[in-house]
Parts: sequence; structure tokens; C-alpha cells
Amino acid sequence: MIDSHCHLNSRHFDDDREIAIARAVSDGVVSFMNIGFDRESLRDTLELVEDYPFMFGAAGVHPHDAASLDDALEADVRSALQHPRIVAVGEIGLDFYRNLAPREVQEAVFRKMIALARETNKPIVIHCRDAFNEVIEMLAAEGSQHRGIFHAFSGSPEDAQRIFDLGFHVGIGGVVTYRNARLSETVAALPIEKIVLETDSPYLTPHPWRGKRNEPSFVAHVARTIARIKDLPLAEVARITTGNYLAAMGITAEALPGPVYRIDGSVYIQAASAGPADLEPVSREDEDEAVLTGVVDPMDGLEHTLALATVAKERGLRVRINTGGLANHTAGRDVTPELAGKVDEIVVVFYGTTATTHNTLAYPAVAAEEWELIRDFIRCSVAAGIDTVCEFVATPGFDPDPCRLFAKELGAQYDIRMYRS
Repeated sequence: MIDSHCHLNSRHFDDDREIAIARAVSDGVVSFMNIGFDRESLRDTLELVEDYPFMFGAAGVHPHDAASLDDALEADVRSALQHPRIVAVGEIGLDFYRNLAPREVQEAVFRKMIALARETNKPIVIHCRDAFNEVIEMLAAEGSQHRGIFHAFSGSPEDAQRIFDLGFHVGIGGVVTYRNARLSETVAALPIEKIVLETDSPYLTPHPWRGKRNEPSFVAHVARTIARIKDLPLAEVARITTGNYLAAMGITAEALPGPVYRIDGSVYIQAASAGPADLEPVSREDEDEAVLTGVVDPMDGLEHTLALATVAKERGLRVRINTGGLANHTAGRDVTPELAGKVDEIVVVFYGTTATTHNTLAYPAVAAEEWELIRDFIRCSVAAGIDTVCEFVATPGFDPDPCRLFAKELGAQYDIRMYRS
């Protein structure tokens, strides 16, 4: 999965930016696009793409900041667009809801940014609020075909078609999960080949975490929601939307990072796409732990994952696997003895302590009879001598006591994933 629109430079991430990035990678996010929309965020975006090889960026002037555009800022935007991982002009557009800059100034700056995108052959990331017709008309006047993303789309299928006719994709984020929003009905009608995933972190947090800070890991929940709407496997939604992002940005798959991510003393390995050779540069001197993870459960390819775990152990690392807990069911046998000695820790994520509560947010939604299969896998993992953790994802009204008792009953440890306000 790719989070095609986030603001990781925001002050809301000052205390735990690296943790938030690691959590997203652990949940299967392979790349991010951070948005530079004014002087400060543009500078921060350049720092992020330098610090993280899996980070892309966009550079532009937000309609809220249109009045601040001067020769120096325009020169900064032009300079940023020369960086190989600053791949788009944005976010740019019109915002007639807050009107933080005069409308005529917004329109003039929008035209200038569109012209800059054409000059540099870069796609566009559009911000549009209470100005849909005006944005469409201005884009059409500048040329019938464009490339890029209409960020935070929440309109109708008819609106989407006008966007597609201009050559754009639509960015779908947390709003698709809102109970009082009609976006889920719209998404059901849209071709998935025109959808990209986004969070707009730290804004537009999906249900049921509204009121908390949004973060890129929540793009997995957006993907799960779209998978349910479209009746597609999560892995297929991740694959298609990643391809859509590449098409919208005009970049090749080779531009994406490799399957190994170094973050805060750990190496995160997207197990389904990694091979033993990808772990050759990994060393105990640089990292303490190897985390086998991904949008595709690492346990779905057991032999492959065991091979990766073996190499990681040979490199001197502690090995952790993130899994949905159905490995014994998938393999048709107890696989935990095979993991013992190669895997130090297994983490199974839960969204509640009953099948009903877990299934409301988990993907795939396990049937009631499979709930016991997950619990049995945890018991087997504990019996095999593997450190086994039940990680509970906190939602509003979360009570840790049942989680503690749930894990204790299975002989496992427990952890709680808390999200900041």
C-alpha cells in the first residue's frame, strides 16, 4: 500500500514521527508521499525524502497560502522539483470554504502552479473545497488532459467522471469510513483503477478513531474498507491502488523502494516481496531486530518466511513476525515447531476480545469458527517456546482489562497500540 498524501512534517508528529512511520511500514505501507505546500513544509519535505528512501514528496503552494507566493517561494518550489523524489506539484487548487486568501489570488496562483507542472512535466495534486466547478473549469481551460490526484475526494460518481475525463485519479481516505458520509456508495460505483489510497495525516482520521490524530498506518483501514465495498481481497486492493499511484505520478515500479526498511534500530521486511539476498546488507552492528510483515500475511508463504527468518538469525538479529494467526489453519498442521529456534516473537493483532468486535475492523473478517483457530495458534506458539504477543488496537472506549485477561488465558503477553489525540 502507498499513502499518497500525508503531512508527516506536522508538529503533531514531533514526539513520535519515527514510531508512526515504523507502525505504517509494519502494517504494509511500502511508500509515502509527503506534501510540501508552503515555505516550512517544503523544507521539511525535502528533509524527509532525504532521511527515508521510501518517502516521496510534492512541492507547491496551497490555496490557503496563495498570498504568500513571491519570487523567493516560487524559486524554492522550482528548486525542490529538481529532487528525484519530489514527484508532483501540490497540493494546489482552490479553497472557497475558508477563504484564507482572496479568491482572485488563489486563482492566479493556481494557474501559475498548473503552468509550472506543465513546464516541469510533473503531475498535480489538487486541493479543492467548495470550489469544484471552478477547479474543473480552470483545469479544462489550461488543457484537456492532465495527470495527478484529486486529493480527499468526497463527491458523487458524476463529479468523479469529470475528474477522470481530465486525466486525474481520485484520492480516497478516511471519509470513506464515516457512517454519515455517502462516499462509500460513490466508491462502490467507481472503477478501482482510478482510486489511490491516502490518509491526509494528521487530519481526516477514519472511523472509529475520529478525534484522534490520523497517521499513515490508518491507510490500511482505508484499504480494508474499500476491499469490503468492492468485495476484493485486501492484497488485490493494495496491488491495484499502488499501480494507480505509479500511473498518476508517472513513475515506474523500479522507483519504489526495496522490501527492506531500516527504521529506529529495526529492519522491517515486506516478506512477500523480499528474498534472502535482500538481507545480505543487514547486520547486527546496525539493527537489533528483523520484523517480517506486510499486507500479505508472512505466514501465507511459510517456507519463504522461514528462509528469511533463517538468514536474519544468521545475521545476528532477533526475529519477529506479524501475523493474523491463521497459519496452522492455512498449512493444515501445527507449524509452530518449525518456527521455534528461527523466530523469537510472534505478534497477532486484535481489534477486540470477541469474534464480533474483532471482525468489525479486521481484514479478512474471520468467521466465528475461525476465531478459535487464531486462539489455538497462539496457544501452540506459546507451547513451542516462542514469545507470543496479542497486540490490541485501541479504539474509543477501549478497556485494557479484558485484553490483559484474554492474553493471560492463552498464556501470551499483551500489548496495546494507543493512538494519540
